Amino acid sequence: MDWNAVKQELRGPAALVMAPFRADLSLDREALARNIRFMVDGGLRTGRGFLIVPCGTGEYVTLNHDEYRQMVEVAVDVVDGELPVVAGIASCDIREAITLAELARRAGARCVMCPPPYYYRLSEDAFVEWYRLLAEAVDVGLMIYDQSWRRELNATISLPAMERLVEVPNVVALKYGSPNLFMDMIDALTLYAERFAFIDNSLGYTATVSHMHGGAGFISGPATWWPAFELRFWELLEAGAYGEADRWHARIAPYMQYHRDEEFGGGSHYFGAALIKACLEYVGLYGGPVRPPFRALTAAQRDELYAVLDQIGVRSAVAA
Repeated sequence: MDWNAVKQELRGPAALVMAPFRADLSLDREALARNIRFMVDGGLRTGRGFLIVPCGTGEYVTLNHDEYRQMVEVAVDVVDGELPVVAGIASCDIREAITLAELARRAGARCVMCPPPYYYRLSEDAFVEWYRLLAEAVDVGLMIYDQSWRRELNATISLPAMERLVEVPNVVALKYGSPNLFMDMIDALTLYAERFAFIDNSLGYTATVSHMHGGAGFISGPATWWPAFELRFWELLEAGAYGEADRWHARIAPYMQYHRDEEFGGGSHYFGAALIKACLEYVGLYGGPVRPPFRALTAAQRDELYAVLDQIGVRSAVAA
């Protein structure tokens, strides 16, 4: 496979696709297909976005193999070549990670996204070896998912590790970037933006700076329920209108605050999937419940969220 071509496809808002469950917590394929079609109809295309499905925020740790396969298959079928599908995988067992990556490849994904093993403290050698083994085992592109909040466990990608991973040809992208590693991020982009597609993972807080230094895209929950908003942000970035881009994205800051509290501390204890699923329902799509141990929003929390979405004009914008 042409790994550079796979890398070049990964540009724009990376939509975090939720796993829609029915009331009995079974996977709803039809709702998933409708939600993905909404994004395609909303303008996501190769070079202007891609899907991460399933994903961590989208409860991929709760899926069995059949559900995992179905999610990738549905996404590949609906997009019909119009935009890339990156399949998220996660495990502490390299055999399971390889199995999931192979399931994704057979279902039609050309790239998978994988965090480092969770729970354990890692050495740099262990970190690099994990990704080398995964990349060599499956003929698929690999996006490394840096988790900056786990720095004390050495579960983040250092600059020396990046240098070593340059030699692994199908490592095509890094989900990397957040306020708590700002200077490292600038150095990484300066050194390696030509080699890897850097997908900013800061909830938009450093996406503009990342793009200035060669970043290829940014992680987005709102792209699933308000794609036009995130595409306008991307258009401004691509035009080099960075001041206007930041002012545009500031409009959504009251909503992003809920996610910031979850990711970077603050104590609200909102789970990302519960928020995004509630937003899907706000615009007339299907979100559905979350699986334990996660919890849906209470009625009061949902009312509070919807008041924020009213404030920033989501309903009228999506309707238009």
